[in-house]
Amino acid sequence: MANPAAKPPAKLPLPVEVIGADLDGQQFFEVARILTIHRNGGSLLLANKLAPDCELLVRNPETNEEAIAFVMGQIREERADHIYALAFLDPNADLWQMHSTSPAAAKSILLECSGCQSVCSHSLTGIELELFEARKELARFCTSCKSSRLCRATTKKPNMKEPLGPREQNPIPSSTASSMEEKRKNRRTRMKMTACVRYSGLEEVVACEDISKGGFRFIGRKEYRQGTRVEVSVPYTKSSNNMFSLASIAYSVKLPDGQFRHGVRYTKTSGSIGWDENNR
Repeated sequence: MANPAAKPPAKLPLPVEVIGADLDGQQFFEVARILTIHRNGGSLLLANKLAPDCELLVRNPETNEEAIAFVMGQIREERADHIYALAFLDPNADLWQMHSTSPAAAKSILLECSGCQSVCSHSLTGIELELFEARKELARFCTSCKSSRLCRATTKKPNMKEPLGPREQNPIPSSTASSMEEKRKNRRTRMKMTACVRYSGLEEVVACEDISKGGFRFIGRKEYRQGTRVEVSVPYTKSSNNMFSLASIAYSVKLPDGQFRHGVRYTKTSGSIGWDENNR
């Protein structure tokens, strides 16, 4: 009998929690669905509209496992929702423990650069292949143009010896490649988003520097002493129904410009509703 785990991708709609910024730069938290799973990513059904190459924090609500992913492109629309192709920055990410024991089948295609019209053969697998089969085009790094270009399927004969390389920001952004090891160790995502800190009945809207499952770091005008118990909302949108979680200040550092950098650690309580280990 064939091993079910060896049938990539697993087409099982699965719940997933997503935190990121939409096309207009507004922060959001959404309970969405993963439609297909590959070794290097998957397809995501989301109500929010996203920009290509934006980063998301994706979390399995059943196990609290999380991973950083970026948007390769939109596969298609489905009623009022959008289906996006996601690639994980960490190739070992396996939020649903469904990695195939055997490599996925590769497909050789001819791609033509939209800039210089160079043509070459390229082998695609996983989420790249799913996105290509839906759009008939991919963003790749052209060695002739020395830049990222949109490349489309063609029937022309190849005229390049070297295959088109992955787009500089696909599947692993070059700008983040040097910091991937740090991300894997600390499991923190660098995201520019807004948070709100509530203390003694007063609220302060602050700018996040990074976020993880256990807490986040922010810069604000007010100083909070180490150990101070606060309530926080991340992401925070003005005039919206924001959820607040209990947390404490892990450290406080005064910056040269007079502002303060704080580290926040979520308080692990059974009633916590934040992005922490007890949010199931």
